[in-house]
Amino acid sequence: MENNFNDKPEELSKSYKGSGNTTKGSDRKKMLIIILVAVVLLAALWIWKNTQINNEQEEAERKKQILQERASALITNTHKEHLKLLAKPYVWAVRAELLKGNINQVNLYANEMVKEKNFQSIVVANDKGVIISSTNKKNEGQQFSTVGKPNYLTSDTTIVENINDSILVMSSPVMGFNNRLGTMMITYKVKSPNFN
Repeated sequence: MENNFNDKPEELSKSYKGSGNTTKGSDRKKMLIIILVAVVLLAALWIWKNTQINNEQEEAERKKQILQERASALITNTHKEHLKLLAKPYVWAVRAELLKGNINQVNLYANEMVKEKNFQSIVVANDKGVIISSTNKKNEGQQFSTVGKPNYLTSDTTIVENINDSILVMSSPVMGFNNRLGTMMITYKVKSPNFN
């Protein structure tokens, strides 16, 4: 349609309105596409950040678990070292009483020691492997192998073994002047650390 000065104003306005609708329709489509792209980008950004946060949380939890395991191992090793330190003077006291033949005093030492926190049992066997003193009186007269490992009876050094990360078993030889008088075994409960 040609613009002609003879045309009526209503006809001219109709022709401009008709051509404007297609421009408005394409503008709307462009705007919807832009909004859709923005929503998709925001959703992708949100998913990416959410995944990143989850990965960081998993990594932090893994590091926390490793740290707790290391701390537990350190606590257990500290208890082992303390038991080894305790063994020397305790064995000396037991040795002195065994040389005198004073089993009642050995029993008294054991009964007093087992009253302390985390000590479970104390057993002393003679050089033949027979239990002569125990905090559990049912064990007295029994063979040492009923409560402890047979290799404890022949070991010349103090041994501390970790059983199930909750029990430490310490065995130590009780030596006389030139012979073995017996073997002492202490069972000690390691309290699980609470990291919460």
